[in-house]
Amino acid sequence: MKNGVWFLTLVVVLVFSLSMIGCSKKKESEAPSASAPETKPAVASVNMNEGQWEITTTVDMPGMPAEAMKPHTVTTCLSKSDYVPNANPEKSDCKMVDQKIDGNTVSWNVVCKETSGKGTITYAGDSFSGNMESNMKQEGKEMTVNMKMDGKRIGACPQK
Repeated sequence: MKNGVWFLTLVVVLVFSLSMIGCSKKKESEAPSASAPETKPAVASVNMNEGQWEITTTVDMPGMPAEAMKPHTVTTCLSKSDYVPNANPEKSDCKMVDQKIDGNTVSWNVVCKETSGKGTITYAGDSFSGNMESNMKQEGKEMTVNMKMDGKRIGACPQK
C-alpha cells in the first residue's frame, strides 16, 4: 500500500511540475496589469532551435523510494515565443509571475494555489539543461522537490 502512495505522489508531482512550468504567457497577457510593460531582451539572444523537444525530468523528493524517482520523459513543442516547456496550461492553477532571459538562460518563478516554484533552463541549440525547485505542502508538512530537466530537439512539431 505504501508503494502505491509513493507512486501516486510521484505522478502528482510530475503532473504538477510540468503544469507549473507550463504556465503560459497567454494567460499572463490576459490579466490586466497596472504596471508598465516589462522590457525583454531580443528573442535572438537565446540559442534555441524551435521544434518538438523530448524532455526528461528526474525528481528528487525527500523520503521517496529510489524506484519511484525514475526519470520521466515527455515531448512538447517549444518556440522562440515560449521558451518554458508547456505541459497543459489550460488545466493549471499556476501563474508565472516572473520570466527573465539572460543570454541562453531562461528563468522563471511560478505561484500556484498550494505551491510555488522557480526554475532555469540553459539552451544550447538543440539541447537544454535545467533545474526546478517546488515548495509544497503534503499531509500538513512542507516539502521541497527538486527536478532536473534535460531536453533535446527531436524534429519539427507535428502539424495541427
